[in-house]
Amino acid sequence: MYLTLTLNPSIDHYASVKTLNCGSSEAPAVNRCFGERFEGGGKGINVAKILHRLSAPVTASGFAAGFTGREVVRTVTEEGIAASFIDVPGNTRINLKIRDESGIETEINGSGPEIGPGDITRLIGYILNTEFDTLFLSGSVPSSCPADTYSLIIKAVLEKDPSVRIILDCEGEMLRKCLPFKPFLIKPNAYELAQFTGMNINTGSSVPEIRSAASKLIEAGARNVLVSLGSNGACLLTEDGVFLESSGIKTDVVSTIGAGDTMLAAFTYMFDKTHDYRKALDFSNACAVCAVRVQGLPSSSDLSETIREFA
Repeated sequence: MYLTLTLNPSIDHYASVKTLNCGSSEAPAVNRCFGERFEGGGKGINVAKILHRLSAPVTASGFAAGFTGREVVRTVTEEGIAASFIDVPGNTRINLKIRDESGIETEINGSGPEIGPGDITRLIGYILNTEFDTLFLSGSVPSSCPADTYSLIIKAVLEKDPSVRIILDCEGEMLRKCLPFKPFLIKPNAYELAQFTGMNINTGSSVPEIRSAASKLIEAGARNVLVSLGSNGACLLTEDGVFLESSGIKTDVVSTIGAGDTMLAAFTYMFDKTHDYRKALDFSNACAVCAVRVQGLPSSSDLSETIREFA
């Protein structure tokens, strides 16, 4: 059973415009959408949705605030995903994701509600009374939360059950504080890998450079490192020192938002099914390609052909 945590979920407002115009000190700019939709989101929720669409048992949890929080929970449960969110004061954020006709994407993300120490304690209490064997901690936390929020949660979970697998998709100081707990899997992108290591890494970096950077995360405590490289595919460095590559797959890109979350969920799903790192890497890369072909997350039917290929 998987449990995903989204401490700063959102209502994602996807908007399409011809050209995004910015205002000036002289006058505001008015942009009109020719297409829009709304979806409950956040990285942990995205992971839960993909796992559910792959027919894996998953529960989604985190914080939900106000009318926007209730809408996030509604969209999750409406899909058939078990959800148990901690109610907090304020309102869950709204994230605006704008794409123009040339394919350029712009995100304007809200900050989220104020979260106090008592709220974190309540969340940890819920987690410790929930059955799961794998815990996903994904995305940012509200600005009111300290940088050790994830590490506090992991510490409490592992003290109760050291066999729980921890899977992380976060960055910066938050990631650094979690690595001593030896998470089973972390998924940095090229930018996050560069940020952590101080190396000049990008999606076009050489294999030796990517491997060297990923090895620094292994040295810091991560057991396995899955690196998403955009159109150049993905790489994996395992706890046994095996380095694997999965090449980019050419396709028409509609939106890259949610592709990394899709990759992380798909990798975990296939690895648990096969215990084969190579197959899990290639499957996750193929599912991420499914994600960039659509706006938002790929549906069950979008993923079905990929599932058949790897059956």
